[in-house]
Amino acid sequence: MAHLLRSLASSAFGAAAQLAGVGATPHALTAGQAVKLSAVVIAAFNTVGFGTTAVTQSHKVTDLTGTSAFIASAWFTHAAACRAHGLALLAPSRSLLLAGCVTLWGVRLAGYLFYRVLKLGKDARLSQFFPKDAREPFLTGQSMYPVKLAGFWTAQSLWGWVVLLPIIVAQAVAPAAPLGVFGWAALGGFLTGFAMETVADAQKFAYKNKHPDRFVREGLFRYCRHPNYFGEMLLWTSLTALAGGPGVLAAYPWVAVSPAFTIFLLTQASGIPPLEEAHNKRYGSAM
Repeated sequence: MAHLLRSLASSAFGAAAQLAGVGATPHALTAGQAVKLSAVVIAAFNTVGFGTTAVTQSHKVTDLTGTSAFIASAWFTHAAACRAHGLALLAPSRSLLLAGCVTLWGVRLAGYLFYRVLKLGKDARLSQFFPKDAREPFLTGQSMYPVKLAGFWTAQSLWGWVVLLPIIVAQAVAPAAPLGVFGWAALGGFLTGFAMETVADAQKFAYKNKHPDRFVREGLFRYCRHPNYFGEMLLWTSLTALAGGPGVLAAYPWVAVSPAFTIFLLTQASGIPPLEEAHNKRYGSAM
């Protein structure tokens, strides 16, 4: 079984690397190739996710697939960087640390969201992309199923690709760079953001189980209206700093779009605004 899994992983990596134009010779991995490799991996995972949800009309695999794409992209790029720079796959390195951080974030978030959707039976964020009943016409109904669903998965692919840019580029061009004081501080910021997001999600979930009709004001929510989102923004900003330490931000300043994109999404688009609107309708002056 282990041999089969290694063979499948090797075949998948080879196919993705070939599509992205990644070579096998030492020092062959460029930032551009790594970015293309990441795009191929993320698109592949999200295409499978779209196909699965379109056929099953299930909400349950969405977040599992989306976060798995992050993890797979980080590890595919790490493997390519190790091959190009002659590093052992699991030898301590900045690239391995970055892949580990993305994995820690992804496994925690996927596990939490999957558990939540199992408990609730559906994800309210995704209901608009599915037919309300069997009588809704295909393509022309209110949900335009599966056109809007395809748009959602396309946006999710773009989200993953943009957010991972600093990690992917750092893995490609500076996989073995030492951390230094700045790197350790950035790692501390990541762990702080991760802890804040984890605790906030747990506190909100537990509170809502006991008081489904009340606005959360306990734990971290006593001090911050959206501590989980603040933790997410701190987490990705810190990861960008961790990735950009060895001159990556100076040489590739465009990777700074990653935390900016995350902050924009959470504060202006799909994070806080719809949540605040829902809270205003549900709680009104009780907030």
